[in-house]
Amino acid sequence: MYLESLLLTLIALLSLLYVFLVWNIGHWRRRGICEPRALPLLGSFPNMVWPRRHFLNDMRDLYMQYRLTESYVGTYLVRAPKLLLLEPKLVNEVLVSAFRHFEHNDASRMIDTDKDRLVSCNPFVLDGDEWRLQRGIFSPLLTSGRIRNAYINMRRICGKLCAYIDQLSASGQPYNGMDLGLRFTSENLFDCVLGIEARSFTDAPLPVAEHNKAMSEDNYRLALAGALNGLFPQLPRCLRPKIIPPTYDRFFGDLLHEAFHLRRCKRQERNDFINHLLDMQREHQLSEAQLTSHAMTFMFDGLDTTSSTIAHCLLLLGRYPECQQRLWLELDKACAANELLPDFELLSELPYLSACLNESLRIYPAGGWASKTCTEPYTFHGSHHSGPLQMYPGDNVMIPIYGLHHDPNFYPEPQEFRPERFLNGGLKRFQQLGVFLGFGNGPRQCVGIRLGLTQTKAALAAIIRRYEVFVNGRTLDGIELDPFIFVGAHKGGIWLDLKPRPNGPKTVSVL
Repeated sequence: MYLESLLLTLIALLSLLYVFLVWNIGHWRRRGICEPRALPLLGSFPNMVWPRRHFLNDMRDLYMQYRLTESYVGTYLVRAPKLLLLEPKLVNEVLVSAFRHFEHNDASRMIDTDKDRLVSCNPFVLDGDEWRLQRGIFSPLLTSGRIRNAYINMRRICGKLCAYIDQLSASGQPYNGMDLGLRFTSENLFDCVLGIEARSFTDAPLPVAEHNKAMSEDNYRLALAGALNGLFPQLPRCLRPKIIPPTYDRFFGDLLHEAFHLRRCKRQERNDFINHLLDMQREHQLSEAQLTSHAMTFMFDGLDTTSSTIAHCLLLLGRYPECQQRLWLELDKACAANELLPDFELLSELPYLSACLNESLRIYPAGGWASKTCTEPYTFHGSHHSGPLQMYPGDNVMIPIYGLHHDPNFYPEPQEFRPERFLNGGLKRFQQLGVFLGFGNGPRQCVGIRLGLTQTKAALAAIIRRYEVFVNGRTLDGIELDPFIFVGAHKGGIWLDLKPRPNGPKTVSVL
């Protein structure tokens, strides 16, 4: 009798769990929208839960399957209803022309900023008036003049990067592209933002890489937050888990506290970001926690994305030596004799360097998808639908960036690295079509885009100017994303061979 009762109870619990998991399925179908098959618990993107390949491939497959017949389809992230936009015109509306109807990023549903104070002022995770306020405070930090001043230090750090590469060459081992990118980005951001050295090119660097890995790759807290967001889309803020590992919190929190303390004790009139951050604190009456969070916005927005972009662009240039040679010729023409980098204005305007960077971001976007929440009623008029679709506050839309970037209708032979796509107004054309979102688009595009572009271009230019880049045999062929890394990264790592150019600059400055 006891076993029978236990069995009945177990069956009842499993039945309730099944009903819970499938309860939302049919949400979009009931609204007259095509709804591809979704599985209990796995939803429309099974590889997000059971990662045999990167879940962006699931999204791309749905995009490719329905893009010619539907303007949108109803999908489920675990069990949370998401309208997957397939028509670029609608993507452009959500991000640009109808922005006020879709102001909120879905990230705000995952994060409790009271628990994760390091992101409490990060514009990406904030909504409404708070987003406008903090972006308005942070954006003036990133003027062209301040980035130009930061470029003086970038040139010096590029010299350190090349000296470090030369030092490693004696080992005869391939270079880890992601490691090189992260070392450069860490050294650069710590110097220009905090005025301290990360010692990235020494035998005793600050443990930036370890903490960054704990945050972006081995972070079970982030995975838990994503799972809870998918299972309980309306989860109250107080029940959301802390996503930043305590070790990461302590490392960066203590580091920032010390950097601000030292600068206050010994005020240096350096035209760097830490001085401007301290001025900003006085002007806006910011608390110490708010000041720390604004400083951390540089790190959250710049470390992973910039280092990943540098590594992937080097990978593609190594695979396409004719493109690498064309880039070297452009850089050689722009640089003075034996100089590693051109002047700031020239670097910013080099068309083929920009094209290589944008084509790399197309193939390996730092963010392969975006999710937005409807904040005011809006009506979609899809070209493939006879009637309009009314969206209501709280409805979520997903943008398949990876799918758009690999659509052969817009990018013939999308697996091929062809920087010329972005020459002669190509970038503007693709952005206006809504099919290139390397840095996002509209009012909520990456707030640090200009700084990110400058440091990425500086690192690429320095390496290509001094070295020939070859892909080591340890690197896997093709374009396969690592399913266990949330930010799109080449599976198996990026391993490179770097050979000094006989006609490149002979010396590098490390002053």
